[in-house]
Amino acid sequence: MMAFGRGSALSKRRAFTMVEVALTVLMVAVAMTTILQVLVWVASERRAIDRREWALEEAANIMERITAQPWNEISSEAVKSLSLPERMRESLPGVELSIAVDEKPDVQLKRIAILLRWRNQAGVWDAPVRITSWVSRRDER
Repeated sequence: MMAFGRGSALSKRRAFTMVEVALTVLMVAVAMTTILQVLVWVASERRAIDRREWALEEAANIMERITAQPWNEISSEAVKSLSLPERMRESLPGVELSIAVDEKPDVQLKRIAILLRWRNQAGVWDAPVRITSWVSRRDER
């Protein structure tokens, strides 16, 4: 008779109640929503990092093209003709390229500053990429 009493108490508690099932489903839904939001945020940050990397590479390429020219040909007027490739204009929305050449006539140096900026997904200017280089006159003997 005692075994019957224990068995009936256990048999009443074998299954999950509807409240337990509902709470479990709610917790899983909250966890999935949180994970999805984190994945969207990570993907957005990854795209922003890729854009910055592309901008830095392109600014470095432009700087290399400028500094490869003879010293006499590096001027503010000469760099105005440089522009970004079409693929960069497509990849970076609202991209702007600014190149400044500061000449120091008393010292045989030229300072080249490149600024590349673009708009993010919200339409706000992202942090720009800046590269600066100094070029000196070489002895041509």
